[in-house]
Amino acid sequence: STSTSTSTPPLTQEQAKDALKYCENLVRRHEAEQYLSSMLAPEGAYAVIITLRAFNIETACVRESTTNQTTGQIRLQWWRDALDRLYAGEETQDLLKQPVVAMLHILLRRYRLPKELFLDVVSAREEDLNTTEAPQNINALIDYSEKTQGRLLDLALHTLIVHDQDYTAAYEAARHCGRMIGLTTLLRATPFVAYRGLTYLPNDLLEDVGESVGTLLKALQEKRLTPPLKSVIHEVSRTALHELELASSLLRSCPRDVNKIMLPVLPSKHYLQTLSEYDYEISHPRVVEPSGLAPLALRLHLRWAAWRGI
Repeated sequence: STSTSTSTPPLTQEQAKDALKYCENLVRRHEAEQYLSSMLAPEGAYAVIITLRAFNIETACVRESTTNQTTGQIRLQWWRDALDRLYAGEETQDLLKQPVVAMLHILLRRYRLPKELFLDVVSAREEDLNTTEAPQNINALIDYSEKTQGRLLDLALHTLIVHDQDYTAAYEAARHCGRMIGLTTLLRATPFVAYRGLTYLPNDLLEDVGESVGTLLKALQEKRLTPPLKSVIHEVSRTALHELELASSLLRSCPRDVNKIMLPVLPSKHYLQTLSEYDYEISHPRVVEPSGLAPLALRLHLRWAAWRGI
């Protein structure tokens, strides 16, 4: 439980409005598809989902926006400390100037959001920051996806909890949906991180087909993938779609509001379908295009799924 610090006066309505607006703009700019999904969130869950996505962006962007590892570690430690102070009720006016922290300050007084789930996200970002190597295997990718996207969906589910209902299937579905979104997000990043000499494609899969991180980066830079490299991309895509199948079977028995929380899987699913249509040419302009579906088509697709289920 959290207690309001006596030394920190509560945020004004205007400050709360500005903090939410900051989070909305951040998500709209960096995760347009997630923003559209959040608009169909269950009643009362919108602010939580937008804040969680903003927290995701703030921590995920550390690696891209810092020039050295030490600066990145300091920034992620700042988020660790901020969470510690929020949960201890020791936030200061200075800390609450950060809009995402301000929103978390508000939401922690309304919902029981487990601190360890936020810390898992920060830990995963720290691990990512501290390595320049390709992941050893697909399990490492799945684990990273679960500790980031999976934890965020888990946190969003905490807005729905009713004491006399069993949410076991919902939490299991969130785990699989998080894995699916995470794997897809890492695939989508492949052409962009290649220019920094990085890849998220598993090392063992590359070695199995006689390729290496070096040949992958060269092929991506030349925008000409070999069939063996495409087979690696196909395998990661297949794994992501399998996670979605597992989630979908669980969601059939879940309340509609749980399905609404999981709507972010749909843009990921569409991306993987497009990737397949273009023969796993991950740098093809139609594949790279961030919103595979036009915003209106995506809105209709999301509305249909919110009503019918994923």
